[in-house]
Amino acid sequence: MDIDPVSEFWGNIDCSLYEGSFGYILDKLLADMRARLKDSCPTAVAIDTKQSISRIAQLAEKEGLQDFAEALRFAQP
Repeated sequence: MDIDPVSEFWGNIDCSLYEGSFGYILDKLLADMRARLKDSCPTAVAIDTKQSISRIAQLAEKEGLQDFAEALRFAQP
């Protein structure tokens, strides 16, 4: 079964905030989304080069990955 990374992120948000493991689910979201993107995609390159969450969100939105961008914006400090 293939679970959408963004749906999984939102499904785990309550537990992660309570348990202090938010960084883990954010890292998992980035890794899972990266695995779905082509290597040449600007969002993939931004993830690979560890650019800021806001930059990754900006690129994701430009590429039509609105749900992913929204989750990243929520995760910004």
